[in-house]
Amino acid sequence: MHPRYDIGVHYFLRQDYENGANAFRDVLRDQPDDARSWSYYGICLAHLGRGAEAEEALARAIRLAPGNGEAWFHLGVARSLREEWMQAATAYRHAVGLVPDDMVGWHRLGVALAESGDEAGAAVAFERALVLSRDVPPALPGPDREERPADDHVEEAGDREGSREAKSWLELALSLLSLGEEEEAVAAYERAYTLDPRRAQNSLFRPMLRLLTVVEGGPEEDTVGDEGRPAPVPEGPRPPGRRPEVG
Repeated sequence: MHPRYDIGVHYFLRQDYENGANAFRDVLRDQPDDARSWSYYGICLAHLGRGAEAEEALARAIRLAPGNGEAWFHLGVARSLREEWMQAATAYRHAVGLVPDDMVGWHRLGVALAESGDEAGAAVAFERALVLSRDVPPALPGPDREERPADDHVEEAGDREGSREAKSWLELALSLLSLGEEEEAVAAYERAYTLDPRRAQNSLFRPMLRLLTVVEGGPEEDTVGDEGRPAPVPEGPRPPGRRPEVG
């Protein structure tokens, strides 16, 4: 493996996309057929706002390795950054078709479908992401990524961008809440809370949940405790029909 590849992954995981792009460019000068480097180079360019170059790099990665779900996932992210939601959904569909247990891929597909107006498809994708999430053990306390040895970042290269981070789980929780899936939304919020309590507490989830409760004529208490951690959701049948959409 090219020594600059590990350096590129190191920068990518720290969201230093400029240096990441430079490192992967160095790799590609020596190894122009390295699909993984084209994939990471492309997503770095997308984050830098260089959309046309990003699409070209990611298309190159896919031509070199059509079965590489990582490249298709990165293409979906690149299109999402440009708010090309239908095209992003197409890329994410390819990604989860190749890696059907990719929890974050299903979640991102749901976001893209919801943004493009396909609520039914989004609900299916979110449900699949939630089912897969139950098989993922919660993150254990430990040193921050910045304090880990550099070698550990190579092992993390397989994680999807934003995988298991609080922001991703909060997006899922809000999306599920807007679709009327309260219990599933609270479950997603709980996972976000275990990863980043402060981000979870400062999110819009609790105000939205409270607003939905008031709109439906119920008490103002929500299913999230006073300190932000979700309280147990009462067992029992739920009323039929969807909850109102939150604008």
